[in-house]
Amino acid sequence: MDTKFVDGLYDRLEGELLELGSNIEFYPRRLAAISGALKELKAHVVRSGFLSDLDEVMFFKFVKPRFYMLYIYEVELFNLISGVPVGTDDMIRDYYLSELSFIKRFYSLHSFLYDYYSREEEMMDDTFFLRRNLDSLLPDVAGIGVIGICNDGFSTNQDYNFAKFRALEKLQEYILERIRLIYVRPEPVIPDALLLTGKLKWTDEKIKLVELAYGIFLSGSLNNGKLEIAEVVHWLEQSLNVDLGVAYRKFISIGRRKNVSYTKYLDEMRNKIVGYISEKNKYVPKSFKA
Repeated sequence: MDTKFVDGLYDRLEGELLELGSNIEFYPRRLAAISGALKELKAHVVRSGFLSDLDEVMFFKFVKPRFYMLYIYEVELFNLISGVPVGTDDMIRDYYLSELSFIKRFYSLHSFLYDYYSREEEMMDDTFFLRRNLDSLLPDVAGIGVIGICNDGFSTNQDYNFAKFRALEKLQEYILERIRLIYVRPEPVIPDALLLTGKLKWTDEKIKLVELAYGIFLSGSLNNGKLEIAEVVHWLEQSLNVDLGVAYRKFISIGRRKNVSYTKYLDEMRNKIVGYISEKNKYVPKSFKA
């Protein structure tokens, strides 16, 4: 297998995904990018083949799942985010916990395969990852991803399963991070000695913080504007110990305001600042005013 080609293709895909950003609105384009890379990978395999059985096993055990898991993860993440309830922190926490339970049940249902994957065993590699052995497994060993597989020259008995396991592990990390924002306050980014009141926590409406996040993002005030909205949202969540859930969905509700300003919260802030300065200026002698 041409490792230089594979690494170059993966690096290019990573760069494209990074450029697209992680907003849910870019979901179709992210899937298209990953699909395109998989098609290139398949064409290369069909054209070049493998030098040995070991070469083929290594490809379908590690290389293809490395790409394929990105596609599966995008689909799983989209479904996860789309299902986040609009409600209290407890409701959101319970939703995430139920999704973790689902992942755990999935591992349990396919315990033989997941144990084989986790331990990086090799005894059944030829059966699992050689194309000539496609569909040769017994039903109780095959697990998921076998039914409906066609002999397209790019499928084995277990490359899908290994990609799925990797994707679910990544999804599990994402869910645990979201739960951590609810359960545990993040570590301060500056020493406690420099904090006047300890760790900060957002105590106002979440939609106001989303409005602020988009204001910061669209103004390009951080990193010379070279940030995605998801990164700004994540920074605010970490700094203010709050889970904003699906920020993009909340922003859509801001755009649907009819009788209220799109920038209601920012307008309120502006009015309070102007009022504060005006009140202070009442007590400043005229000789000190510019």
